[in-house]
Amino acid sequence: MEFIEKYKRYRQTQVGFHTEVLDRHVDLVKYKEAANILGILNNGRVGLSSEMEMDSVYDFNVYAKIRNGRSALSEFSDSYSPKITDEEELLSAMLESHISLYEVVEINKEEGTLLITDILSEVSNPIKLVDLSLSKSLKKNALLFTRLVKLGEFSMTSGLGFILLADHKDYIIKKTQKMLKKMQTGDAMTDLFIVFFHLNRSDGRPVHFDSVK
Repeated sequence: MEFIEKYKRYRQTQVGFHTEVLDRHVDLVKYKEAANILGILNNGRVGLSSEMEMDSVYDFNVYAKIRNGRSALSEFSDSYSPKITDEEELLSAMLESHISLYEVVEINKEEGTLLITDILSEVSNPIKLVDLSLSKSLKKNALLFTRLVKLGEFSMTSGLGFILLADHKDYIIKKTQKMLKKMQTGDAMTDLFIVFFHLNRSDGRPVHFDSVK
């Protein structure tokens, strides 16, 4: 399928972008500043409970607008000249990426796709998500907190993902609303990320996203 091949190309390019952003724009000081914003810096040490949490902190460092209202990805984009159309389209989509909590409404394992809806938004049109691993591991009605990168006919994730228990849906939504009222970073997406980072610790379960091959 043509869109699967496109997805694989874009996933590989995306991982390359992430590596360059982290290497060029995220030093130890900035990494710890981000950890402090997340509330996981204790006595100068970053407290992580799993490799998945480490990946999510990297995602936060790349995408969160915690540098005077800008992200490390934005700083990278200022000085990077895309070499091909794929890079230009992907980088633009990454800069416009969005985090939210989604519910899985349909899965096609053969295609490697899922239909998901944003349950924190008033707009609930189904979104076609391509992820070969998630399409095999998730079940209908699963709750997925992720960052979507929208690429025309389909979306992919940034690699960020927290899976929450489907039967806790009402509780998760109420807890999210309650926790958001206490957040004071000044940026709605940053607030939402922090809330779900900590909700994942109490109500999440293991998740596996596609690796690049």
